[in-house]
Amino acid sequence: MDSVDAVVVGAGAVGLAIARELAMDGRDILVIERNDSFGMETSSRNNEVVHSGVFHRPGSPQAALCRRGREMIYAYCAARGVQTKRTGKLILANSETDRGWLAGVFELGLENDCGDLEWLEREQVSRLEPEITCHSAILSPSTGIMDTHNLMLAFLGDAETAGALVAFRSEVTNVEPVAGGFRVAVAGHSGEQTDVLCRTLINAAGPWSAELARNIRGMPEAALPKVHFAKGTFFKYHGAPPFSRLVVPSQPAWRNGGIFTLDLGGQGKFGPDEEWVNVVEYGLDNGRAAGVANAIRNYWPNVRTEALSAEYAGVRPRLNGPGEPPIDWLLQGPDLHGQEGLINLFGIESPGVTSSLAIAEEVAQMVEGAPSPFARVADQHSQQDEN
Repeated sequence: MDSVDAVVVGAGAVGLAIARELAMDGRDILVIERNDSFGMETSSRNNEVVHSGVFHRPGSPQAALCRRGREMIYAYCAARGVQTKRTGKLILANSETDRGWLAGVFELGLENDCGDLEWLEREQVSRLEPEITCHSAILSPSTGIMDTHNLMLAFLGDAETAGALVAFRSEVTNVEPVAGGFRVAVAGHSGEQTDVLCRTLINAAGPWSAELARNIRGMPEAALPKVHFAKGTFFKYHGAPPFSRLVVPSQPAWRNGGIFTLDLGGQGKFGPDEEWVNVVEYGLDNGRAAGVANAIRNYWPNVRTEALSAEYAGVRPRLNGPGEPPIDWLLQGPDLHGQEGLINLFGIESPGVTSSLAIAEEVAQMVEGAPSPFARVADQHSQQDEN
């Protein structure tokens, strides 16, 4: 029976960053991924933003890890030749009523050490982005975009160079605690079954993290969170990009698909919108474009619905359900669930890619025996999600 120091389940950005961190520390690592390649779920189905960490509750996992991860990602990408661009982001108040909300966001950002934020009045926004109609705005200069595919490819290369092995088209079918670790049953793409022994099991399975944890023998039911699926569709804009920066409107336009982003090729897109679903599926419905266009008109009245087409969709695993306040990420170690050697990552969505290197550092410390970080705030609400 094969034996490794640690098995990492999930080859998304977070799983690969963890594998990289542990392998470079001299551990024997096996990564198990159910898909044909890396990053085919949450990590590749987003808007590729390097988030600033403005929106999150100070001291929360998302705030701390995003802030630290942002600078780590920029530095890592520069060192490894992965393309990024600091486009900047405008966060809009669309009315006098929204101004109070925006002032709260500004204070949150300062508490989260986003010291480069600038408050802009309507006239200042118009000079930067003439097409935008708003009451006031915050400019976040450190927000940017990145090439997530090549970022993950670099993580994978680092991990493999350090000796990590990656098994694609493979799925964990059973986990049994044994003396000194776990026996992990793995089904390969041809149906062959393999058992692997490991001292540490890291559950970075994204949308399926709770399902995997539930199948670990002896895992207490009380430690298993309910994971909800929020599907979001991204819409390509057919035409010259109307803005040179990323744009985030106030609610409800934000959640209805009104966010504008650019990719590194200069293509503009809007979204994601939000649709709560019961299963992970990525089907596209171009009929949702009308609702997205209505959201955009809160700050750009000239948008034409026919200029939008559904391009791709993603599903974000969340610990809160419809109509509930957002709940923060949970990095869950043995002190929280009682299974020595097991680390579960629950609800890791945006800004997970931005935070991936910082999350990997935290997990590496947990492997060394550190308690679950942020355990005292894990069941508290975050301020709001940052798409």
